[in-house]
Amino acid sequence: MFSLIKLGKTLLRSLTNTYRPERHYMRGPGPKWRAKHGQA
Repeated sequence: MFSLIKLGKTLLRSLTNTYRPERHYMRGPGPKWRAKHGQA
């Protein structure tokens, strides 16, 4: 019985996963890094 509940929770969690890696990727150094390191 408990394994059925665990399976249901796992399935529900996988279907409702809202993590999107493309929203959290790093786009490179920002303006403060460029100012500090002399980049254009």
